[in-house]
Amino acid sequence: MARADLDAKDAILLQSLRRNSRASLVSLARDIDLSRSATHDRITRLEELGIIRRYTIDVERSALPNARAFFSVSFASGAAQTKLAPQIHGMDGVEAAYCLSGDIDMLVYCECETNEALSLLRDTLADLPDVTEIVTRPILASSQG
Repeated sequence: MARADLDAKDAILLQSLRRNSRASLVSLARDIDLSRSATHDRITRLEELGIIRRYTIDVERSALPNARAFFSVSFASGAAQTKLAPQIHGMDGVEAAYCLSGDIDMLVYCECETNEALSLLRDTLADLPDVTEIVTRPILASSQG
């Protein structure tokens, strides 16, 4: 389903769920001005189509692990970083892996309990085939809370 296939009620429903994925069905139905059962049907349809893939929580940053960093990763010329991205994203401590164009091939966001664990993760990434350079960019502060 393409973004253009979503109607206005779908868009409002998705915005409401992004604000609060635990909102009650009654509350969501009120947001989009439909019945509870019609809202449930829309949610089910969006899940089946893969538009809604999961429900999550927004955690207070101070409750997160202490060691957070981005790793800027460069690969050998011709390396297929898009094939490595799912493997990297599946590693413990990796929250996201973004394939980029330009002087940095991939940006990897990591959260670990300790700096030692973050260092081990960095070493694991550096040992991957075709990795030519990795730069650690520790997060010192965040404006996201």
